[in-house]
Amino acid sequence: MRETTINRSWLIKMVIFIVATGLFGLWGLYDALVAYPNRGEGAAEWAEMEYLDAAESYGVFLQASVDNPAEELARLRDERNRLERARQGSPEGSRQRDEADFEIRRLDWLSALSRIGALRPSRTTFEEPRERLAELRLEWQAKNPPKPLQAYDIPLQWVIFVVFCGVSVTLMALVGLVSRKKFRYDPETMTLELADGRKITPDDIREVDKRKWDKFYVFLQMKEGGEIKLDLLRYKNLEEWILEMEKHTEGYEPPEEEAPSASDSDTAIEPPEAQSLDDDASDPTRAD
Repeated sequence: MRETTINRSWLIKMVIFIVATGLFGLWGLYDALVAYPNRGEGAAEWAEMEYLDAAESYGVFLQASVDNPAEELARLRDERNRLERARQGSPEGSRQRDEADFEIRRLDWLSALSRIGALRPSRTTFEEPRERLAELRLEWQAKNPPKPLQAYDIPLQWVIFVVFCGVSVTLMALVGLVSRKKFRYDPETMTLELADGRKITPDDIREVDKRKWDKFYVFLQMKEGGEIKLDLLRYKNLEEWILEMEKHTEGYEPPEEEAPSASDSDTAIEPPEAQSLDDDASDPTRAD
């Protein structure tokens, strides 16, 4: 009995897909745990510095601390449109403009903290706001501000991790299942033993249906009814065995040979007999 093995070309493709999807998923995990939180932390510090700058300009350093950041963030989000209109519509240097600018910068700072899961009083209260502002200015004086995170940035990286690592694990499981699934064939009796233990011979097959042959699937229409779908891509030698069995099924007709074209007949070589007759007729030395 011969036994199928995994098709090498299919296995190579699967390994490539497994590695590619796994690496992409791990990249998403790194972004979710390291890259994006670090960028978000930098954006939050920059927003904090701009907020304290605005507090200094507005003269409200004593009101810079936020004791209930979640509640304050919700309030400022509801007020954002009004604050934007007030900042744009008020004269430069007016109290209304400075107040709106201060509130918007507080909103940006609290939003940046919320996107990295740091919206808590320990991050939004200051014992010495002037010292904190000086510290931030010193830290960021030679750095460019990082791009602020969007609300969906970190959650999206978790989705990428789950989806692509899930695909990678699924493909690994598929390779494992295919490696355990075996077909066996007896060339003497042309008996094919399926993975579930059933055995079929050419006498059991009514038709070898090749409607999806280009996709490496074949359907065996059985005389007793029903059909058996076989995957020819994943298993080496299975296609060869099916074709051999097909030749011995009832009513099998070999593929018709391609008929010669008109151009082929025009250039066909004359039969030797005709050629020799022509040669003899044109030979002046031939005796009558």
